[in-house]
Amino acid sequence: MQTQQSMTARTIILTLAMVGLLAIPAAIMRAQSNDRVIEEQTLAKTSDIKSERMEGSWIVTISPAVPPGVPPPPPFRAYATCARGAALIGSDARRAASKQHGTWDHLRGSEFAWTAIEQLFNDSGEPAGTVIVRARVTITGENEFVGVSNGEERDAAGNLVSNRCGTIRGERITIEPLAPQCQSIVTGVNSRAEQGSEQ
Repeated sequence: MQTQQSMTARTIILTLAMVGLLAIPAAIMRAQSNDRVIEEQTLAKTSDIKSERMEGSWIVTISPAVPPGVPPPPPFRAYATCARGAALIGSDARRAASKQHGTWDHLRGSEFAWTAIEQLFNDSGEPAGTVIVRARVTITGENEFVGVSNGEERDAAGNLVSNRCGTIRGERITIEPLAPQCQSIVTGVNSRAEQGSEQ
């Protein structure tokens, strides 16, 4: 009887030891998995914070690059809005109906890139080709960036018309106060809201 109890006790102890040995690797794997998830979440948050530096609307000054000895054309202006989710909307101030649509991405550190496409039209309003704008920029301050751009123009048949490069400088569009003479103007909406709060 004592031998049987002794064997039962050994079996229970051995079973518990085996369960413990199996539980340790599972716990380690679970901990490593949790560490990996936390690391991925931290990296995602860090990337989001860095990406937020590009989000917003920008005035972009483009200075065309030309070969040595060639007089440079004057710089021109464009506008770009980088939205959360990597959407890009832009326009070239030289064309009245300019509308550019594209995407942007955070490369590393303070470096970003974008690509946008614009449909061109002739004087009759018919499609005349496309312009693809590519840029690589570095944020250099809270509200500014510098970079290099490439504008590739193609005709309606897809033939290359021009492929130009330039340097670019961006200045963030920030909120400005109303002109002094406008600050005391009260709208009907504000008046009604104020009257309602006084009652």
